Amino acid sequence: MNCKNCQNPLKENAHFCENCGAKVVTDKITFKNLFLDFFINVFGFDSTFFLTMRTILITPEKILKEYLGGVRKRYMNPFAFLAVSAGISLLVFNYFADDFIAINKSVNTSQLIQLEKDTKIDTSKMIDLSEKEKSKLERRKKTAEMQLKLNDGIMQFMLRYLNLLTFVFLFILAILSKWTFWKPYNYGEHLVINAYIYGFANYLTLILFFLAIAFYPSIYFYSTLLYILFYIYAFGRFFKVSIWKNFLRTLKFLFGLAVVCLILFIITTIIVLLLSVMGVIDFAV
Repeated sequence: MNCKNCQNPLKENAHFCENCGAKVVTDKITFKNLFLDFFINVFGFDSTFFLTMRTILITPEKILKEYLGGVRKRYMNPFAFLAVSAGISLLVFNYFADDFIAINKSVNTSQLIQLEKDTKIDTSKMIDLSEKEKSKLERRKKTAEMQLKLNDGIMQFMLRYLNLLTFVFLFILAILSKWTFWKPYNYGEHLVINAYIYGFANYLTLILFFLAIAFYPSIYFYSTLLYILFYIYAFGRFFKVSIWKNFLRTLKFLFGLAVVCLILFIITTIIVLLLSVMGVIDFAV
């Protein structure tokens, strides 16, 4: 029998081709086989996925240096690694959409309560107020309604376009890390570095999200701190800088990130408002 991929003659009972390394497949494709192959190849203990997870947690500098140095078969592709984390996050956050929205709202509970009170203002029953005061309260009511609608729209936008936003953010993180650690790596290499770190950080966020659902909502907001700490840890080990230099460069990175996040928030707000006008996103209050 010959290999179906390269036509090289195979030895009897061979499991892999000696020429191209392809697995020798004799069984017909069934749903069961497809499921088992996917589970074993992607999530099996000895798979590249778990090897990648273990390595980036324990020795992030090892996987980054080896992959950039040409070791490509041993680890999961960085962009596939990030895509899987984004895909799982998309499924989890949409499945637990009510919890996701409630947890994100919990950080500004008092402000949201006040906004909801403002939306219920009824000036028609306030006979003792002047027209000027009524006009002021009406503007306050409309502002509160718009803020609540905008908040809901941003949540819907994030849940719907999480995969796209993940890769947009990847390109931004790579720009910032290239700006922070200028040499010796180019922008493409910084994309690889950030894809691995960002992908792993997404899994840490998912863990905190489940803990937030099970125990206390505020736990989820520690994910931001976890992101920052893991980036400091991974960058410090990879670029081999002193604690002081790592701290200063982290401040530079975070400053750039804060500016970018502000710009992204403004852009997202504009997009959400445009989508609401087009009817793509429904702002039911």
